[in-house]
Amino acid sequence: MTLQQLIEEIENITEQAINDDEIEKDAIIEALTDAIRDAKGNDMDLVFEDLDDFDSYQETDFSSLADMDN
Repeated sequence: MTLQQLIEEIENITEQAINDDEIEKDAIIEALTDAIRDAKGNDMDLVFEDLDDFDSYQETDFSSLADMDN
């Protein structure tokens, strides 16, 4: 997310909060938190120390499990 996109998102949140009296503080905080997370990136701070092990899960062939239904 670029700085301009973040500014636009915050302006949108602000405008909605001003124009809708039913929007509560929790909804505003949640929207701002989402904008912050988007600005930071969506990697969710996941760290894979052993990529060889992770790759093995991606390469697993589960097609043989389909035969179990028969």
